Amino acid sequence: MMGVRLYLIAYDISSPKRWRRVQKIVRRLCRRSQLSVFVCRGTQARLARLETALKREMDLTHDRLMVLDLGPAETAAAKLESINSISDIAELGGIVL
Repeated sequence: MMGVRLYLIAYDISSPKRWRRVQKIVRRLCRRSQLSVFVCRGTQARLARLETALKREMDLTHDRLMVLDLGPAETAAAKLESINSISDIAELGGIVL
């Protein structure tokens, strides 16, 4: 799949209600690494749609969202290391935004 990249998504949401809504959106599309840190695989266009959906749920004066582009999915997953987190980063091959 051309243009598929790996992204690290982290957020800090100040309201428990908004946090649950944001988490619900991200959990549908990404693999959890930590409480508010996820790894996603997808195209830039699909990432833009995810960011738009998340921003609709956030209070942009108080909440924070960070998206890090880790590079092409086929090479980035091999470079990730996690201890007591995602058991197999290679499983991300099946998750596409």
